[in-house]
Amino acid sequence: MQSLIVFLHGFLGTSEDWQEVWRELPDATCVGIDLPGHGKSPFSEKFEIGIEEPFHLVGYSMGGRLAMQFAEKNRERVKTLTLVSTHPGLKTEEEREKRVESDQRWADLLLKEPIDEFLKRWYDQPLFGNFKPMRKKQDPKNLAKALIHYSLAHQSCEAPENAMFVVGERDEKFRKLTPNAEVIQDAAHAVHLENPKALAGLIHRRIFS
Repeated sequence: MQSLIVFLHGFLGTSEDWQEVWRELPDATCVGIDLPGHGKSPFSEKFEIGIEEPFHLVGYSMGGRLAMQFAEKNRERVKTLTLVSTHPGLKTEEEREKRVESDQRWADLLLKEPIDEFLKRWYDQPLFGNFKPMRKKQDPKNLAKALIHYSLAHQSCEAPENAMFVVGERDEKFRKLTPNAEVIQDAAHAVHLENPKALAGLIHRRIFS
């Protein structure tokens, strides 16, 4: 029986973001889930993974935060947890307040500006480096709701000790946040899109070695 791996994408993405990673994992059963308010999933204030059998869980950015929270509540269902470009959590109330304000500004911009202008500004953030992914147009209202409701400011748990953090070599911010993370070369924040082969190799070694 093949190993089952569940993948959670980040803000603005869809499950299709993982296709190049999946191509490098032919000996695994790979399942992608659209996060609430993204792709084919309507916005919901509750996130669940409707798979009862134990599985390996991989999450990127917002998806990584949701993966941490799911693993905390469902330890017996998550065999391994791999967190790609995922914030380990804010430490102070001041940090959380600043994050709420920042996310609200982004949400307001998302609702006011044409989506192409929003995407340009979003991916101009330093952590993405020069990488500008192609994005399908999605419902701005649902995206804004997801950004606010699933904000880092509301993250309620830290990663389990057995979680593996992964960062891109050019993502200076997240390398500082997760100094013990595995580093993927030739990538900034969007590791799974910039160097899917290297990320898949890391996942494969962790699961099958």
